[in-house]
Amino acid sequence: MLVVAVFTGPITIVVGTALTVCGFAGAQGVLVGLAPDLVAPDDRDTAQGLLNFMNALGGGIGPAAVAGLSGVVPVPVALAGLAALPLVGLVLSLTRGHTAADRRPDPDATRGSSR
Repeated sequence: MLVVAVFTGPITIVVGTALTVCGFAGAQGVLVGLAPDLVAPDDRDTAQGLLNFMNALGGGIGPAAVAGLSGVVPVPVALAGLAALPLVGLVLSLTRGHTAADRRPDPDATRGSSR
Protein backbone atom coordinates (compact mmCIF):
# COMPACT_ATOMS: atom_id res chain seq x y z
CA MET A 1 0.00 0.00 0.00
CA LEU A 2 2.90 2.33 0.64
CA VAL A 3 4.10 1.75 -2.94
CA VAL A 4 0.70 2.88 -4.28
CA ALA A 5 0.60 5.80 -1.84
CA VAL A 6 3.99 7.15 -2.91
CA PHE A 7 4.10 6.43 -6.63
CA THR A 8 1.51 6.72 -9.40
CA GLY A 9 0.80 4.87 -12.61
CA PRO A 10 -0.69 1.53 -13.65
CA ILE A 11 2.46 -0.52 -13.09
CA THR A 12 2.79 0.85 -9.57
CA ILE A 13 -0.82 -0.03 -8.80
CA VAL A 14 -0.32 -3.59 -10.07
CA VAL A 15 2.92 -4.02 -8.08
CA GLY A 16 1.44 -2.45 -4.94
CA THR A 17 -1.66 -4.62 -5.16
CA ALA A 18 0.45 -7.75 -5.70
CA LEU A 19 2.61 -6.94 -2.68
CA THR A 20 -0.48 -6.32 -0.53
CA VAL A 21 -2.10 -9.60 -1.58
CA CYS A 22 1.10 -11.59 -1.03
CA GLY A 23 1.62 -10.02 2.38
CA PHE A 24 -1.94 -10.75 3.46
CA ALA A 25 -1.92 -14.31 2.14
CA GLY A 26 1.47 -15.05 3.68
CA ALA A 27 0.48 -13.73 7.09
CA GLN A 28 -2.86 -15.53 7.03
CA GLY A 29 -1.20 -18.83 6.15
CA VAL A 30 1.14 -18.56 9.11
CA LEU A 31 -1.57 -17.45 11.53
CA VAL A 32 -3.98 -20.20 10.50
CA GLY A 33 -1.24 -22.73 11.22
CA LEU A 34 -0.29 -21.18 14.57
CA ALA A 35 -3.71 -20.41 16.06
CA PRO A 36 -4.57 -23.97 17.12
CA ASP A 37 -1.18 -24.37 18.83
CA LEU A 38 -1.54 -21.22 20.89
CA VAL A 39 -4.62 -22.29 22.83
CA ALA A 40 -5.75 -25.29 24.85
CA PRO A 41 -7.30 -28.16 22.85
CA ASP A 42 -10.84 -27.34 24.02
CA ASP A 43 -10.53 -23.77 22.73
CA ARG A 44 -9.05 -24.51 19.28
CA ASP A 45 -12.30 -24.36 17.32
CA THR A 46 -13.20 -21.05 18.93
CA ALA A 47 -9.73 -19.62 18.29
CA GLN A 48 -9.84 -20.64 14.63
CA GLY A 49 -13.30 -19.15 14.20
CA LEU A 50 -12.25 -15.89 15.86
CA LEU A 51 -9.16 -15.68 13.64
CA ASN A 52 -11.27 -16.16 10.50
CA PHE A 53 -13.79 -13.57 11.70
CA MET A 54 -11.06 -11.01 12.41
CA ASN A 55 -9.47 -11.59 8.98
CA ALA A 56 -12.81 -10.99 7.27
CA LEU A 57 -13.51 -7.94 9.44
CA GLY A 58 -10.09 -6.46 8.65
CA GLY A 59 -10.66 -7.06 4.95
CA GLY A 60 -13.80 -4.95 5.13
CA ILE A 61 -12.51 -2.22 7.43
CA GLY A 62 -9.42 -1.40 5.33
CA PRO A 63 -11.24 -0.23 2.20
CA ALA A 64 -13.87 1.55 4.28
CA ALA A 65 -11.19 3.39 6.26
CA VAL A 66 -9.39 4.53 3.11
CA ALA A 67 -12.66 5.64 1.53
CA GLY A 68 -13.62 7.60 4.63
CA LEU A 69 -10.19 9.15 5.08
CA SER A 70 -9.93 10.06 1.39
CA GLY A 71 -12.78 12.52 1.93
CA VAL A 72 -10.62 14.38 4.45
CA VAL A 73 -7.06 13.84 3.17
CA PRO A 74 -5.64 12.93 -0.25
CA VAL A 75 -5.89 9.22 -1.17
CA PRO A 76 -2.09 8.65 -0.95
CA VAL A 77 -2.14 9.93 2.65
CA ALA A 78 -5.11 7.67 3.48
CA LEU A 79 -3.31 4.65 1.98
CA ALA A 80 -0.10 5.49 3.82
CA GLY A 81 -2.02 5.83 7.09
CA LEU A 82 -3.66 2.45 6.63
CA ALA A 83 -0.33 0.86 5.67
CA ALA A 84 1.22 2.23 8.87
CA LEU A 85 -1.22 0.35 11.12
CA PRO A 86 0.58 -3.02 10.85
CA LEU A 87 3.85 -1.22 11.60
CA VAL A 88 2.32 0.22 14.76
CA GLY A 89 1.14 -3.27 15.72
CA LEU A 90 4.64 -4.63 15.17
CA VAL A 91 6.21 -1.93 17.33
CA LEU A 92 3.66 -2.49 20.10
CA SER A 93 4.13 -6.25 20.02
CA LEU A 94 7.90 -5.89 20.31
CA THR A 95 7.94 -3.21 22.99
CA ARG A 96 5.15 -4.09 25.41
CA GLY A 97 5.89 -6.18 28.48
CA HIS A 98 4.99 -9.85 28.46
CA THR A 99 2.64 -11.25 31.08
CA ALA A 100 1.77 -14.73 32.24
CA ALA A 101 -1.23 -14.65 29.87
CA ASP A 102 1.16 -14.33 26.91
CA ARG A 103 2.78 -17.70 27.53
CA ARG A 104 1.66 -20.71 25.56
CA PRO A 105 -0.57 -23.07 27.52
CA ASP A 106 0.46 -26.63 28.22
CA PRO A 107 -0.72 -28.56 25.12
CA ASP A 108 -2.37 -31.18 27.35
CA ALA A 109 -4.14 -28.60 29.51
CA THR A 110 -7.90 -28.42 29.29
CA ARG A 111 -9.85 -25.26 29.90
CA GLY A 112 -12.86 -23.49 28.56
CA SER A 113 -16.26 -25.09 28.23
CA SER A 114 -16.65 -28.82 28.74
CA ARG A 115 -18.94 -29.27 25.71
